[in-house]
Amino acid sequence: MKEISLISTPAESYSHRAIKLFLYKYIYENDRNIEKRSLEKFLGNRFADVYFKLKTGQEIAIEVQNSKISPKEIINRFNDYNRQGVYVLWILYGEGKCVASPKFPIDAKRVKISLAENTLHRIYGGRVYYVNLNIRNNKASLQTPFTLHFSKPIKKKLRGFFKTRYDSYFFRDSIFTQIPNWNILCTEFSGYKIARFYDKNLKTILKEKIIDIYYKEKKAKNKEKGIIKVMLKTFEKKYGQYMIYCVVIELVNEQKIEFCRKIIKKIQKRIL
Repeated sequence: MKEISLISTPAESYSHRAIKLFLYKYIYENDRNIEKRSLEKFLGNRFADVYFKLKTGQEIAIEVQNSKISPKEIINRFNDYNRQGVYVLWILYGEGKCVASPKFPIDAKRVKISLAENTLHRIYGGRVYYVNLNIRNNKASLQTPFTLHFSKPIKKKLRGFFKTRYDSYFFRDSIFTQIPNWNILCTEFSGYKIARFYDKNLKTILKEKIIDIYYKEKKAKNKEKGIIKVMLKTFEKKYGQYMIYCVVIELVNEQKIEFCRKIIKKIQKRIL
């Protein structure tokens, strides 16, 4: 937990400034690969909230998001930065206006996510980064950024796109994972140059666990239906049925595990 004194401007909220200063100071102090840093760095036609240059020469623009933003604007900013060879790390204020419902470092069922959250989830390979804070007497206390992965609910009627008079959102199950350290990785995914932390992809984690339990149950001569039941009993509370079924199908397609056609069809019916 860190505490930062705040001086806001009419054009910048307390929360936005707090998160920006926090990342500027704390990532720099903990990532030895950073060579240069700057606040409000002008890059082409964009101002990065926080800018880092690594010893490798790679440049990173951090976008701190508090207010509402459209998927189109997210893509436009990515394209503008990427054209200059700059990698982008997007971090949302978990209790800001950019989210459809408040986000915390916990597992939760049927939370609302905004179109922006859904877009970032896809661009960052199944993760969205958040940070939360408490503001008292013009001082902000912040916690380490955290990661949420979103999975569709198993109930089909909740998987669609919902719209009210004032807002649009999806229902998703959220799964919390910790960020192991403050080091930043520059990579490419879905056609974008992204900067992210070294947290492991949630599906990769679950795949490893499912493969392990599959072969243990096979060795114990448990039947295929029984193996599925064990998987659900073991992992459903954390990952939800939908993600478990999706991972099972992916592993079957990758020929890493095997189930009969009848079971595969039943699983596909549940997730399609």
